[in-house]
Amino acid sequence: MTFDAEQYKKVERQAYSTGATSYDQYGAEIFRAYAQPLMDGAGLRPGQHVLDVACGPGTASLLAAPLVAPDGDVVGVDLAPGMVELARRKAEQARLLDITFREADAENLPFQDGSFDVVLSSHGLVHTTDRMKALREMWRVLKKGGSIAISVWSTPERSLTISIVAKTIRERFPAAIVPGAPMWFDFGSEGALEKALHEANFRDIRVARHTIVQHVRDGERYWEGILGISGRLQMLLQNIPSDIASNIKSDVVTAAEKFRAGEGLRIPCEEVMAWANK
Repeated sequence: MTFDAEQYKKVERQAYSTGATSYDQYGAEIFRAYAQPLMDGAGLRPGQHVLDVACGPGTASLLAAPLVAPDGDVVGVDLAPGMVELARRKAEQARLLDITFREADAENLPFQDGSFDVVLSSHGLVHTTDRMKALREMWRVLKKGGSIAISVWSTPERSLTISIVAKTIRERFPAAIVPGAPMWFDFGSEGALEKALHEANFRDIRVARHTIVQHVRDGERYWEGILGISGRLQMLLQNIPSDIASNIKSDVVTAAEKFRAGEGLRIPCEEVMAWANK
């Protein structure tokens, strides 16, 4: 089996559209915690025009909008229409007027050159099939002197909240791993994100790492949360033999229990953040 970028995008679109509500239900709080330090470093100011790439349910967009008000605005784009619709509803509920959402591919952004002062991407890059093309698109739509604020997952050894599941799937159902497919940890090693940004013509690159420790009651609750935020995992489990699916869950629950501390589990997960200029 060889990697098919269009098929990958088709699955992403479907998985994150149908799973948008559960993604937000189980992930809203933790993804807000990941996005906040990225936003703090972005230095957003009133009047700026901001693009949030692979915005999901609008987490970073909703944080950014009040910071650029009253004369600025935020546009969030995502490949999954279900995420776009959810982000719109959340903006309406928050009564944020200068914020819009639309369906778009990060590798082919539907905007003119130099349209934005700031581009945000909170864990969006890892979902793209051609990461350099996506980064160069982000560079293209920035004004001269504009800036990017972007985050990715760290290495598997440091992003344990996610890698527990990834490792288990690789061991229990290796057929799910397609050679050439993008991995969530591709930018986690030292210097990897800086190198990619440099190759995309960004300058003045600053990088920081940030760890959030997930607190859950037990392995079952951890599994419930991971399943809730991963539409791809939900689809995988529905399309493989039931005994393998059961073994994956059992192994994940057991692995999570190794992080027990007192009455609950404490599972660390590190992100890599970068800020750069055009």
